[in-house]
Amino acid sequence: MTVAHSLSHLHLSRWQIILAAALMVGGFVVATQIRTEQAIREHLHVPSTRLSELAILLQKQERYRASLEVELGALRTQLAVLAREAAAGQSSLARLNRELRTLRTQAGFVALEGPGVLIEMRDSPRPIQPGDDPNKTILHYTDIHAVMNDLWAVGAEAIALNGERIMTRTGINCVGTTILCNTKRIAPPFTITAIGDPAGLLDYLNRPGSPVEILKAFEFPVRMQAVQHVTVPAYRGVSRFSIARPVTKAGAP
Repeated sequence: MTVAHSLSHLHLSRWQIILAAALMVGGFVVATQIRTEQAIREHLHVPSTRLSELAILLQKQERYRASLEVELGALRTQLAVLAREAAAGQSSLARLNRELRTLRTQAGFVALEGPGVLIEMRDSPRPIQPGDDPNKTILHYTDIHAVMNDLWAVGAEAIALNGERIMTRTGINCVGTTILCNTKRIAPPFTITAIGDPAGLLDYLNRPGSPVEILKAFEFPVRMQAVQHVTVPAYRGVSRFSIARPVTKAGAP
């Protein structure tokens, strides 16, 4: 009886030990939680009742951040595409600018420089005799035209007359004793500036029967010289078309 009672007492003590251990672990967990909540309240000033709300909010913010990262990746891809398109556009723009520069140069709207010739022409100093026609002692626009046509024919790339650029629309006419060039009055001496191969230009101008040779035969002073550097200015006249229009294809706007 005594032994059985002792065993029963011993068995009860084991349950008590297990229960005591469980209570200790639970107490430790509760104490840890209490200390954690107390630390949060002290340092973050957040009541423990809002911790679950903050956890949910944190999850939402993390999902929002993930969506922003996806959007950022898409925007970076778009930026790369736009950068490539911009580079291609700049390349096209540079090409168009080069073409425009070439067209402006060929049209005469850009000053040019290079080797060439200088030609100075004056009225004839021969005294006028009674009965002589005074028009035979002055230079006319046809004389200047003839010399410039020779220059174009032999390969001159740019020509100016007394600083006025000669273009396809340039008109040269006589107005009394002066000459009208690009709507500007010019008077002797007439200086023609031409860019091209100096030797080739002079050889052609000095050929037998050339306009220069004829002018010299009638005692008009014509002085020509080759130069290694000459400047032909840009066209400064009017270039607007008032009546002419570009031809467009049928159906085109």
